[in-house]
Amino acid sequence: MITKNQLNALTATMKTNTMTIYREYLQILFLSRLYTQEKSNKIFFKGGTAIHLLFKAPRFSEDLDFSVMLSEKEFIVCIHEVFKKLTYEEKIIFKERKTISGKRFLLTANDPEILPHACFINLDFSFREKIIQPEKSIIDSQYPVIFTSFVHHISAQEMCAEKIRALITRQKGRDLFDLWYLISKGASIDSDLVQEKLKFYKMTGDQLPLLAKRIHAFTEKDFIVDMKPFVPVNERDRLKETFDYITSYLLEKLKPS
Repeated sequence: MITKNQLNALTATMKTNTMTIYREYLQILFLSRLYTQEKSNKIFFKGGTAIHLLFKAPRFSEDLDFSVMLSEKEFIVCIHEVFKKLTYEEKIIFKERKTISGKRFLLTANDPEILPHACFINLDFSFREKIIQPEKSIIDSQYPVIFTSFVHHISAQEMCAEKIRALITRQKGRDLFDLWYLISKGASIDSDLVQEKLKFYKMTGDQLPLLAKRIHAFTEKDFIVDMKPFVPVNERDRLKETFDYITSYLLEKLKPS
């Protein structure tokens, strides 16, 4: 369990607010308990929080996203064990939420001794997509959480393809940031992998020209509004410059060779 003093110290170190730090503590705690479970090696961490925690992207994130290669029955047994442990350890409750596909749960932490307001995290589990490049990693964090197991996740390359799909199908500044970060750290734009991911939305053919159009369509204002809650306070005034650089960088990468 994190103490208020630890929370305040981490908030000062990471130059953000206590709610963001408490949420990240809960995210890491959830992952540590999930990956001690039998068959959890078939539950693959992905998305913005995975990019932040596994690959050190310099932005915070809200929710936890996973792809599951278990039957729904096997998954429910596994996840209920995690919920049972965490509700015993912390002042946390879990509620299932309605969703079009997969499973979604809302984690609510309400501990007035830590924070005056409740903290919420969506836990999203998809069952419909196959995993192309599975990997496992160690999470090293500053939080008072001990891992005894690997975290299973999709590769940076596969996350890159999923971020391209996200940019094609919605418009969020954090997707733009995450794609830039992954590519700048060595992930490449694999058109075959992107096409495989787009089959989920029944989209076929080369969609990279559409990606370039989507990036061109981003506005500086929308990028800043979306990103501001997720970056350290001392980085917020630089978001305009960050936007200009990221869009130029990505459009250069998308030019035909």
